[in-house]
Amino acid sequence: MAQLNLCSLLLVASFALVLAIHLSAAHPRKLMKSTKIPSLNEVKGYLQAHGYMERPEDRPTGTSGDSLMIESSLKPAIRMYQEWNHLEVTGKLNSETIARMMTPRCGMPDIIRIPDKGVHHESKPGKFHVVAHYSFKNMNPWSQRQLTSNFMSTIPSVPIRDLRAICTRAFQHWAAVSPFRFREARQGEVANIKIGFYTRDHGDGYPIDGPGHTWAHAFAPRDGRLHCDGSENWSISTPTTYQTDLESVTLHEIGHTLGLNHSQDPDAVMYAYLNAGVTKRQLQQDDITRD
Repeated sequence: MAQLNLCSLLLVASFALVLAIHLSAAHPRKLMKSTKIPSLNEVKGYLQAHGYMERPEDRPTGTSGDSLMIESSLKPAIRMYQEWNHLEVTGKLNSETIARMMTPRCGMPDIIRIPDKGVHHESKPGKFHVVAHYSFKNMNPWSQRQLTSNFMSTIPSVPIRDLRAICTRAFQHWAAVSPFRFREARQGEVANIKIGFYTRDHGDGYPIDGPGHTWAHAFAPRDGRLHCDGSENWSISTPTTYQTDLESVTLHEIGHTLGLNHSQDPDAVMYAYLNAGVTKRQLQQDDITRD
């Protein structure tokens, strides 16, 4: 029965992907750079990477990660993904779900999983707390309010002068609604927020997948690394249909360095997805406080 369910899922995925490609033909950058039918492992990898499905390393020591248990968690993970993203909740890989999965987005997870401490039995997977709410009124994950930043690297299409101007504007937006103040680190000073452009596997455990899908990721306090995809087609002014707006992405990723997670509000800067040609340069109410 489990094998039959998996076959059914893949058949639905095959049909849905063809339909999604057809519906998105006018906006090709809405899809992953590869339009091949996603395999079951790719779907699981996506759900695991973004917090909807337990990863092998999340399992408590001494518990099994057999394939039957993993497969049985796939449908609930798809349902959770659909619910979080305000899609029809079916537990199936329909065209709408696949199209959303193939939308360019931030590389950080939507659901932050914190394993409970204690004994876990093999028949009962470890429980997790979902962390998704915050308010600037009661949070300050940094030990100071004055935060410094520096630029670790850039790319030819993003001159350092333009990068500095973009980051300055983004920091000003966050300073206006938070207890933080920002300045560029002095020479020789260790910065709190470290901004750079990277490609592929660059040593932080979050390989960059190339243009057209994951555009950046950033680490929570007190890490502060902010990594943009060096191969992305960035815009430093007004983006065209095929460009990603660097200022919108920078504003989003700085939010992560301040300790904020993804929003479920599609209008919010901290919403995980941003299509090419779209700008989000103004913080919304859900970016500022989420109850």
